[in-house]
Amino acid sequence: MNKNAILITGASGGLGKACVKMAQHLDIDWIIASDLEKPTFNQKNMLNFELDVRSEEQILHLRSELESQNIVVKYLINNAGLFDFFPISEATEDLLDKSIKVNVYGPILVTSVFKDHLAKTKGRVIQISSVSVKLPILFMPYPNTKIALEAFSTSMRQELAVLGVKLIIIRPGAMDTNLIREVKNVKNPNSNSRFQKEFNRFQKIAQNDVGKIVAPEKVARLIQKAIQSKHPKRIYSINKNRKIGIVLLFPIWLRDKLIVKQIK
Repeated sequence: MNKNAILITGASGGLGKACVKMAQHLDIDWIIASDLEKPTFNQKNMLNFELDVRSEEQILHLRSELESQNIVVKYLINNAGLFDFFPISEATEDLLDKSIKVNVYGPILVTSVFKDHLAKTKGRVIQISSVSVKLPILFMPYPNTKIALEAFSTSMRQELAVLGVKLIIIRPGAMDTNLIREVKNVKNPNSNSRFQKEFNRFQKIAQNDVGKIVAPEKVARLIQKAIQSKHPKRIYSINKNRKIGIVLLFPIWLRDKLIVKQIK
């Protein structure tokens, strides 16, 4: 007899850990925690796996391991992500490869590999995006990768609906995690950057302009709602940044002018 499970990628981070705790309240048999380094959760109904979401081979191996134990993934939380900073005009193949593969390629590939599990259980996919998709800005590839993820997810949502699977996007604002705390330590990976002075100013502004910070547990509760709701929304937002809302009222030319003026 098959046992239903929830699979959480990026499980060792702040939101990942909160999702692991939240999953204890779901009607499932197993919680599958995965991350780039093998998580160390020790609850009796948990399995920990090392998983690089960029590797199709590793994802397929994980699926085989679960199937050998008659475990079927009913809920998938694509939480693994890379929050980095660099001048996109000076992007290298390595920087782009890492950022896009983790934030875009990974969630798509994990969903693809487990689609038969999800179809069998009429399950759900949770894509972790960001409120920052509303206002992509200089030196931050993260919102751009999430915009791409949301575009792909729209197509996937329609395709998966044919199989009886629901896909939901979650857009959190700033969360109380190590990622936010590390903003003050951000460095430009290009030591010969033509934007070094502007990047340094951006870094100082960014650490003081995070806005309201929400606990990851609160975001996890919203994810639980998206999983358990009979008719979930297609997109849920939480902890919207008020400044983003104000800036979005301006025409695009004025937004660009104000953003550039801040760092010049």
